[in-house]
Amino acid sequence: MAEASAEPSKPAKPRLPPFRVLSLAGGGFLGLYTATVLAELEAWNGAPLGRRFDLIAGTSVGGILALALAFEIPMANVVQIFIQRGQQIFSSRGLPASRMGRLFDLTRQVMGPKYTGNALHKALRAELGERTLADAVRPVVIPAVDVSRSLTKVFKTPHAHGSRGDAHLRAMDVAMATSAAPAFFPSVKIEGRLYADGGLFAVAPDQVALHEAEHFLGIVPRQVRMLSIGTATAGYQPETEVEASDGAVGWLDEGRLLLTLISVQQQHVQAMMEDRLGKRYLRLDAPWPRGKGLGIDIATPAAAELLADLARKSLRSMPLDALRRYFRLAPPGE
Repeated sequence: MAEASAEPSKPAKPRLPPFRVLSLAGGGFLGLYTATVLAELEAWNGAPLGRRFDLIAGTSVGGILALALAFEIPMANVVQIFIQRGQQIFSSRGLPASRMGRLFDLTRQVMGPKYTGNALHKALRAELGERTLADAVRPVVIPAVDVSRSLTKVFKTPHAHGSRGDAHLRAMDVAMATSAAPAFFPSVKIEGRLYADGGLFAVAPDQVALHEAEHFLGIVPRQVRMLSIGTATAGYQPETEVEASDGAVGWLDEGRLLLTLISVQQQHVQAMMEDRLGKRYLRLDAPWPRGKGLGIDIATPAAAELLADLARKSLRSMPLDALRRYFRLAPPGE
């Protein structure tokens, strides 16, 4: 009886070059946490951090940081902008302690945006000037929302055939649009359309970035290595007790609605990205420090110090083996 022939072995999948993605979440002044992490990583790198990534995605304040990386603005400088101009862009006030104080604070955004956006516009103009998305040296995707038509929008540098339509837009306008949080900043008009914060649908733009890589750049998921950085909102819990009967005041008090949206969106996106990318997905965030007076627009020196401290603690607990393996980043001396 003839011996059965062995089944032919399946050809091994060809090795493909890694495609490195950086995704930066939104969160207002809480973005100082993200900026501090990025500044530290850039110091480890010894060169502009954006050069370590093939695609950068950012929403809201994460979009501002993504554009800074794309134009190779030093992250240490960006940290200083948060510290020096945060109270001009937002407020010098801390989180109101009393219920009456919180109610008074809410009245500042009932009939119009809480802040004019002028100080933010000035800071962005100083760093980005008249440069357009075509001038960026790294590929970037920036979510926003066309509020007139209730349409999602992803602003893009001209890095692919299907990503060229926004090349002529000024980077500072895109930065203002993605960070125009409803009731906090005015919507931003770009070419006759009004845009608001991309966090309305993609506060953590990880999936936006992965779709861009797959659909527009022809990257397969097994090539992707993604570093996703949050804004210290992991496990957010409101400062005051939640009631079943809470109305608009209860949900808006202390920025609870926005902070809840930020926290749960990031949690959901993280779970899906871990399913898609496995160990090639690295998420960095800090637990929400309940009772410490942080908020979307709390820009006090105490808040700045706490956010910077949370960033340093996060880096100390980071899995350095994955950071070295996937992104070629490690502390000096490693």
